[in-house]
Amino acid sequence: MRRREFLSLCGLAAGSCLVPNAIARAIRDACVLAERPYLILPRNPSDTLYAYSGDGKTDFMLHIGDPTEATPAPTWREYFEEFEFIDINDKDAVKDWWLQYVGDPEDEPITIDPNAEIDGAAFEQWEWRQETHEGPSARAFHLLRDLPLDDGRRLKNGDPLGELSFIEGDRPGSNLTYVEAPDLATLACLQNRLNELGQNLAIEIREW
Repeated sequence: MRRREFLSLCGLAAGSCLVPNAIARAIRDACVLAERPYLILPRNPSDTLYAYSGDGKTDFMLHIGDPTEATPAPTWREYFEEFEFIDINDKDAVKDWWLQYVGDPEDEPITIDPNAEIDGAAFEQWEWRQETHEGPSARAFHLLRDLPLDDGRRLKNGDPLGELSFIEGDRPGSNLTYVEAPDLATLACLQNRLNELGQNLAIEIREW
């Protein structure tokens, strides 16, 4: 499913409902005309919103947490305790989980090494959670989706200066959940709005 949401940022002639005119003018001059970043960063950010693209200028994918640093799969002990809330020593609970996700233990014997990395059905469940809720791109999606980035007013004049795309599954069978920003101007507008909301997030532009 693809869902579009817009940052309501109109052209300079009409003023702006979210970005002050002086900042909007600076964004236009730097990002649109000169094709260079313009990010007013918080003084002491508590976290980083990474904006990755192929050329550093267009089609940015947003992340909280560096997506180039692979998250290791948990061990069976960690998976049961942190994700399923099951004591790995509780044989009945483990058996019930196995029956639900793998098959009848009489046909599919339970083979779990508590200190080994998960595989099979457990890995699929963990990977799904990473793609939809806990991975870097999903974390950015859920944070930004829940923020009042747009004040809800319709613009009567001017073209939108910034647009974000909120995407849940970019193709059939995909669970990938992420946010895209098409250009540097959108990132500049987003950083300004994050500052206004007191989010203390710093956008950092990187190339894949």
